[in-house]
Amino acid sequence: MREEQVAAQAIVDCSRRLHARGLIGGAEGNCSVRLPDGSMLITASGIDKATLTTFDVLRRHADGTEYHRTPQVGDLDDIASRDSGRSPSSEMQMHVGLYAARPDVCAIVHAHPPVATGFATAGRALQDDVLPEVSIVVGPIAAVPYGRPGTAALWNAIEPFARDHEVFLLANHGVTVVGRSLSEAIVRMESVEQAARILLSAELLGGARVLSKDEVEVWRAMRRATAGSKVLS
Repeated sequence: MREEQVAAQAIVDCSRRLHARGLIGGAEGNCSVRLPDGSMLITASGIDKATLTTFDVLRRHADGTEYHRTPQVGDLDDIASRDSGRSPSSEMQMHVGLYAARPDVCAIVHAHPPVATGFATAGRALQDDVLPEVSIVVGPIAAVPYGRPGTAALWNAIEPFARDHEVFLLANHGVTVVGRSLSEAIVRMESVEQAARILLSAELLGGARVLSKDEVEVWRAMRRATAGSKVLS
């Protein structure tokens, strides 16, 4: 129970941080965490992320179905026993699909960072051969074709990229990132938006100068060797 409550509070903190930093607005975006038993905690649908509380975090089985558990004495804040009838995020299918495809992933964050989403809306990929931080912190970025939000079409569009990417630039929609933890996922999301801002600025100044192929490979190799651990700060 304690682990569930800690994870729920982490989702609240993540959602409020996304809102405070302008990466989502209003009820946009969604976050989830996979628990040790394979079930997940996920944000409820239609909740203003600036005012989200743990009562707006729902527990679901790995396949997205409602989680049932007989409440125990003293379970006054039992997430599983108080969310009956409420709806999880409309992007539940995306979360279910990503967790099934990626056993190493324990957290998923979806947001609408303005500049990165602008690249996605314009059909422009985010280069990974300009900024070393992109290779190390962000990792490979998939340019995902349009799939209607809130439907199986979105997961179908992501699925071909799911196993080999950490970041998904969703055409005409937003950005989804995965991580081994919620903290890793949100840092990745913030780094994606920061990279998009820098690349846009460089384009306005005449275009970014790309790193040499050898230099790019050095950073990519470093990422593979460190498996995403903190190398740059």
